[in-house]
Amino acid sequence: MSAFRVLFLLAVAVQMPVYAKPLVKTSAVTEGTIHWQPCHSAAFQHWFTDGPPPPELQCGYVEAPLDYHQRAALTVRLALTRLPALGGKKGSVVMIADGPGQPGINPPISEQGAALKLHKYYDIIGYDPRGVGQSTPKISCRLTESEEAPLPDENDIPGLEQQQRNLVAACIKQTSGDVVQQMGTQAAVHDLDTIRQALGEPALTAVAYSYGTKVAALYAERFPKKTRALVLDGVVDISQDDFTQRINQERGFQQSFLRFADYCEKTASCMLTSEPNRAIQLYHALLHKLHDAPLVTQSGYEISADDVITLTRSLLPWHERWPELAAALRKIDAGTADDEVTDLIDAGYTPNTDDAQTVIACTDVARLSKDWLMLRRARQQINTAASFPNYLPLHEYPLEACDFWPYPGQDKPHTPVVSPLLPPLLFIAQHYDPLTPYHNALAMSAGFKSPLITREGDGHTLALTGTNSCVDEAVVDYLLMPKKVRHDKSCR
Repeated sequence: MSAFRVLFLLAVAVQMPVYAKPLVKTSAVTEGTIHWQPCHSAAFQHWFTDGPPPPELQCGYVEAPLDYHQRAALTVRLALTRLPALGGKKGSVVMIADGPGQPGINPPISEQGAALKLHKYYDIIGYDPRGVGQSTPKISCRLTESEEAPLPDENDIPGLEQQQRNLVAACIKQTSGDVVQQMGTQAAVHDLDTIRQALGEPALTAVAYSYGTKVAALYAERFPKKTRALVLDGVVDISQDDFTQRINQERGFQQSFLRFADYCEKTASCMLTSEPNRAIQLYHALLHKLHDAPLVTQSGYEISADDVITLTRSLLPWHERWPELAAALRKIDAGTADDEVTDLIDAGYTPNTDDAQTVIACTDVARLSKDWLMLRRARQQINTAASFPNYLPLHEYPLEACDFWPYPGQDKPHTPVVSPLLPPLLFIAQHYDPLTPYHNALAMSAGFKSPLITREGDGHTLALTGTNSCVDEAVVDYLLMPKKVRHDKSCR
């Protein structure tokens, strides 16, 4: 079983924050009336657990309907942050985080180069999507002590599937069935327009990353007259169903692993080799060794085979992290892993977002099929599409939470529907991106009749981070002058 799948299955045992119960009656959004306050004030200190926010950062809330089809019903409260423009303000740029389930307040953008030029004229807006982070009500799938059972063995398929049923029941019980059905991407698209209105912007200017590009693409379809400029970096193809997306993602990880193995040989930084079959054999040998006898560090940390797979998956998408991955594999293989390695492993597990990821994903893609044989075959196809994590003999793969979700998924995969009123968008892709494969961007840029900037290398999302000045300059030029005629471009 791949570490990614094991992680998804085991995450249900982690205690999560309690669901925020209060909901209030909805009211119409008043344009430009967000009550911004300093984020360093006591009311917002709990928002920033990784350190104090920038002194100039401002915090606020926007109310949005829980159900956009019943506007007289209850609301959700979206948490927002603002970095005010440094000079003469021309507008706001909304940063749409990746995910699903990832928080987006205080987005990390570079304060140098082209990004600084953008910040001179535009407020930088971050926000936590509905159900996520500091937005309320908060998604929770917290299991009670009586519901928490001992973790099943990886070959105990009925036990693993019962665990997923318990997770689904907990999501509905803790967050409520009425709320979880309104936590998908369709509602997130409307939230984005609610934020636009609350900012007082006549049309949306935004930069979206990874899963956020799905929100942005659907926004462009639904609100063409309210779109000014949208950058989509690390592109999701809205024409693909969940099965196709995940198969392609696994194939992308396999390609990235082999490219990383080639890097290891060329830099002599880990035990892997550029010959594909040999690289897989060497990696599997390490996993078998750890499966039979986990490595215990001097600090008492136990490193398992699944930990190594999780570490590999978490660092493969970012080429700049490959030296860290190579060093960690070398130390683990030599039996000299230290706290630096175990810190990297811990960073690969993100339990704080698992509940939201589960609920949002299932709200989007759940199928009410009871053809368990068909579903199990699909899970096996996904889990075996990449060979590098599959070191154990083939076995049956359990069904997942979304297979037991009681509500129909709201996604309707389709080719982009482009209004003649929609201005050109801008797409960003890296040629060897495992999470959002390059062909996604090719298809979506063609579908939206918009230019594509390609970075010829390995990685996943980079716009405005300072990673590549060629990309950042093109993005800022577009955001400042979106009506300017542009063509496809390549960056090194």
